[in-house]
Amino acid sequence: MCLLILLCFATTAQAQDMIETRLGYNYVDKFEFSDEWQYLTTDMYLLNAGQFTQVINELEQGTTKARRRDYINLESLFISAQLKNAKLFGQQPIVYPLFNFAIDNSKKEYTTRISDHLDAIRIIDKLPLAADERNIDAVIEAKLFTSDSREVFFNIIANQLTNIGKLATPQTAMLSLVGEFGNLIRNVAKRQEYKFSSTIRLYEGQNFDTRLHSVRVYVFVPSFAKVPALRTARLTELLSNSPQGFEKQKLEAALNFKEYPVLVVANYKSLYKMDALTGSEISSETIERRRVRIEQAYSAGLVNDDAYKQEKFFVEYLRNFADLKQNLNSYRLNYKNNSPEANAKTLFAVIQDYKRLKTLARQRDNEFARNSTYQRIFKGEYQSILASADGYLETDHNLKNGKELVNTLLELDQEQSKPFTVAQREFYLNKLYSVELPGPEFLATTLEGEAFTRQVNRLESAQYNDLFAKEVSRLREAVPSEETIAQRNALLDKSSTTKCRTCREEVKQSVRVFNQRLEEQQLEKERARRLDLGQQIERNVIVWLKQDACMDNAFKTQFPTDTLPAHIQRLREKKEELKREIYELEGIQKTPPADPKSDLLKEHNQRLAGRLKLLEQGYADICSAEKSLCGCE
Repeated sequence: MCLLILLCFATTAQAQDMIETRLGYNYVDKFEFSDEWQYLTTDMYLLNAGQFTQVINELEQGTTKARRRDYINLESLFISAQLKNAKLFGQQPIVYPLFNFAIDNSKKEYTTRISDHLDAIRIIDKLPLAADERNIDAVIEAKLFTSDSREVFFNIIANQLTNIGKLATPQTAMLSLVGEFGNLIRNVAKRQEYKFSSTIRLYEGQNFDTRLHSVRVYVFVPSFAKVPALRTARLTELLSNSPQGFEKQKLEAALNFKEYPVLVVANYKSLYKMDALTGSEISSETIERRRVRIEQAYSAGLVNDDAYKQEKFFVEYLRNFADLKQNLNSYRLNYKNNSPEANAKTLFAVIQDYKRLKTLARQRDNEFARNSTYQRIFKGEYQSILASADGYLETDHNLKNGKELVNTLLELDQEQSKPFTVAQREFYLNKLYSVELPGPEFLATTLEGEAFTRQVNRLESAQYNDLFAKEVSRLREAVPSEETIAQRNALLDKSSTTKCRTCREEVKQSVRVFNQRLEEQQLEKERARRLDLGQQIERNVIVWLKQDACMDNAFKTQFPTDTLPAHIQRLREKKEELKREIYELEGIQKTPPADPKSDLLKEHNQRLAGRLKLLEQGYADICSAEKSLCGCE
C-alpha cells in the first residue's frame, strides 16, 4: 500500500558526475488505509532551492578536467516528472515540467536564479488508483542544459506534446499540460524562472476525506558528495500530528537542514465518498443525473469497480425511494377526496414501497457485511434515506400504522421458526390489522400482499389451535341445553376479545350450527305446545259459549226491567266483550305464522295462552261478582 516516488536526477547523458538525490528520511503513517482510500494526491516541497548554486559549482569543480567542458555555458536546470503505472495516461509516457531555473555564468562561478520562497507544487490531486494498482511510481529528472543542448531541451517538449496528441480521449487535466509547456517555453526564452502550476485534478467532487499517507525527504547533492545526517525527531513529531497536512514553514523549521537543496514528497490518500442526498432532493431527475454522472466517472477511470457497483445499487435504492414519495402524494390526494377504496389501495402502495426499502437495505447489509466500501461509505447513506422514509410515514396515523405493519412483517420474517405465546400473537395481529387494506383478491396479486396473508395465516392458525379449537369442536357436537347455551355465550364473549379474525369466524360458524340445532329443538317444542293449546281452546270455547248462553238467560229472567242496575249493566258489557274475545281467539288459533321459526311460533303460542287465561279469568270474575248469573249446569 506504499506510494513510492522514485527520483532519478541526471545531467546530460554524457556526464559521468551528476546531480543525485539521496533518500534522507522515510515516514509512513500508522493509519490503516482500506481499499476504499482509492485516490492519490502528491505535494512536492522544494526547500533550500538557492543551494542549487552550491551543488552545480561543487559538481563542476569536482569533475575531471576532461569532463568539465560539459559544464561550459550552462543555461538552465530543468526538473521534470513522469508518472508510471497510472492507467489514466494509457500507454503514452506523459512527462510534465516541474521547475526550470536559469543559470548565470557571467561570474567566476555559476549562480541559479531562484526565488527565495517557492510554494509547494501539487503535481496530482485525487488521482484514481486501480484495484490492482496501489503503488504509483514517479521518475523525476534534473537536467542541466547548455547553450549547445537547447535542441535536446526542445526535443523533450516536442515529444511530450506529441504524446498528448496521441491520446484518443485526453482528459481536460491532461490538455492543460499543453498550456504548461507553452509557459515553459515562454519563460525559457525570457530566461525567467518557471514553476509547474496546472495540478492534474481529475475529480472535482468535494466529498473526500483526505489524510497523510507517507513522506519522503530527498537531498540533492553531487554524485560524489556525502550527505550529512538529518535530524528527524521533530519532523516525525510534526508529521504524526498532522494527518490533514502541514505548512511549508513548519516543515522547514522541523527539518532544520540548510546545507543542500531538499525535495520533500508528501503523499495523501483520499477516501471515496458518495454525494449525499436528502429525502426532499430525491426525484427522478436528480436520480438520473446521478446515474449519468457515475457512469461517466467510471468510464473515465475516476472510480474503481467496487465503488461503481455500490453506486449502481444505491441508484436502484433511490428509485425505490422516489416511488415511495410519488405514492405518498397519491395517498394524500385520495385521502382528501375521501375515497375509502382508493385510500386502501394507495396506502397499500406506500406500504409496498416502504417494505421494499427496508428489505433492500437489509439485503445490502447482509450481502456486503464484509465489504469495507459499503460499510464505511454507503451504509450510512442507506440509513439516511430510511430515516427520511420513516419521517414521511409519521405524518398521519394511517401511515404510522402502515410503517408498524411493515416492521412487524419484517420481524416475523426473521423469526419464522420461533414459537410465540398467545399474548405475542395478539400483539402482532393487532399491528397487522391496524391498517385497512384492500381485499384478499387484490392482495394475492402482489408479493407484499402474499407475505401479509402468509404471516396472518401463520399467527391465526396457531392462535385458533391454542385458544378455540377444542371449544369450537365441542360446541358443534353439543345438544342444546341451558348448560350448553351458557358455553356458547362464554365462547362468543371470548372470541370478541381476540384480534384473530379466523378465530372469530370459526366461533361464529360453530355457533350458527349450534343455534340451528337449538332452533329446531325449540321449534319442535313450540309446535307441540301449539297443538296442546289448540285442544284447550276447542274444549274451552264450548264451555264459554254455554256459559254465555246461561248468562243471557239469567239477564232476561232475573232482570227483566228495561233499566238495569249499574253493576249488572257493567257485567253485561263485560260478558259481551268476552264473547268477542272467544271469536278473536278462534281466529288467531286458525292463522299460525307462515314462517316456521321458533320465535314466531312461540310468540303465537304466547298470544293464544294469554287469550285463554284472559277468558278464563273474565268469566270467573263475572261469576264471582254475581253468582246468580252462573247458575247453569
